[in-house]
Amino acid sequence: MNKFVKTFKTYIPLILMLAINLISACSQPVPATNTPVAPLTPPDRVDVVYFYDSEICHCQGVIGDNINATLFVNFNGELTSGKLTYKSLDLNDRKNATVAYKYGATPESLFINIVRGNNEHFIAVPEIMLVKDDDNALDRLVKNRVQQALDGEK
Repeated sequence: MNKFVKTFKTYIPLILMLAINLISACSQPVPATNTPVAPLTPPDRVDVVYFYDSEICHCQGVIGDNINATLFVNFNGELTSGKLTYKSLDLNDRKNATVAYKYGATPESLFINIVRGNNEHFIAVPEIMLVKDDDNALDRLVKNRVQQALDGEK
């Protein structure tokens, strides 16, 4: 019993101090700053780049073909005008080494590059790994992410 009383006397003041600190910290919240955010303008160009490794599996090239088909069906006008471009690059081809390094590419990686003037903003789309075996899900993912990029969203 004596051990219980010592423990009780030690921890009760600590718990009370913690509770008082939590209550006082939450009672005076810091006001949120409402800084206006400039709306993003539509980009000058959007580049969709898919990287694959032809030595691992031929199926990686098929994913690139599916991406190309999705873009052709849904964004044909943008592809024709040059506002949207698509490249499917084999990581084993030495010609693609500089581009792959620039993107930090790995096999089966998809990137969307939003170009405004001389500024490029690379967006990795790692979700492609989750939907690569489902053509409909891959189609929806590519379509949504490209549309967001064309609309000027991140």
